[in-house]
Amino acid sequence: MKSMRYRFIFILLLLAFSDAFAQENNEHPPIWGVAKMTFLVSDFNMAREYYGTFLGFDEAFSYESGSGRVLSFKVNDRQFLEFIEAPQVRQKTRLVSVSLETGDAGLMLNFLASSGMDLPDEIETDGAGNKVFLVHDPSGNPVEFIQFMENGLHLQSKGKFLSDKRISKRIHHAGLYAKEIRDEDPFYSGVLNFTPILRYPDDKSEPPVMIYFGMTDCTESIEHYLSTDVNISHPCFLVDDMQETVYALKERNSGQLTGKPMIGKGKRWILNLNNPDGTRVEFTEAFTVR
Repeated sequence: MKSMRYRFIFILLLLAFSDAFAQENNEHPPIWGVAKMTFLVSDFNMAREYYGTFLGFDEAFSYESGSGRVLSFKVNDRQFLEFIEAPQVRQKTRLVSVSLETGDAGLMLNFLASSGMDLPDEIETDGAGNKVFLVHDPSGNPVEFIQFMENGLHLQSKGKFLSDKRISKRIHHAGLYAKEIRDEDPFYSGVLNFTPILRYPDDKSEPPVMIYFGMTDCTESIEHYLSTDVNISHPCFLVDDMQETVYALKERNSGQLTGKPMIGKGKRWILNLNNPDGTRVEFTEAFTVR
């Protein structure tokens, strides 16, 4: 009995030491990428026409939220575009949230509690059955941390709603409005420990107007873009061949596009379009122009 008691005490001490070590080294649960982006739209029919018919994403399901009914389109088994109807949408901030996938929402909330951020009191279960909580970055962008649950609508859709007509199979990065950009960003590089992987301009004697923050546990990133337009926030879709993408979209839109391909600051081909509400949709190739 005494031996078992000592063993139990040793295990408790080991767990306490492990927790202290993790806190001392500022560790946090992994962030597995951009899970979804949610936007306000003028009406669901427009969303179905633009993101469904034009861009080719399948409508997967809908669910209720505190802001209204959510309509979900599927990019792949772990990434979604979601929309909520709102009147006079052009006069509003259209980004509802960018959602980052975490393996444990509770651990992530506990980790952020030491940062001094304004945090919710507890984890919520959203209308789709996932564990979520919402914070705001220094520019006011709503950043949601989401833990997909096995019985939630998103994971239950695995293998379904994956149209072969979808223009892209992955969200490459989330472009977010920034009212100010710093090389040492207090949230993305400070709290979340994301790594700056691209800065424009390169010359650090000049203030940055754009920084890509790479997530440490995956290949996706946040594009922080200095702008006076809060509605510059957008999803950026990865495409294999920009010329083929341009041609496919031209054919789907009766020969018309609202943007032209160009070489962006990251030296990759990009294409920026706008949906009928004026919300940006971006496309990029993976590799720099050679």
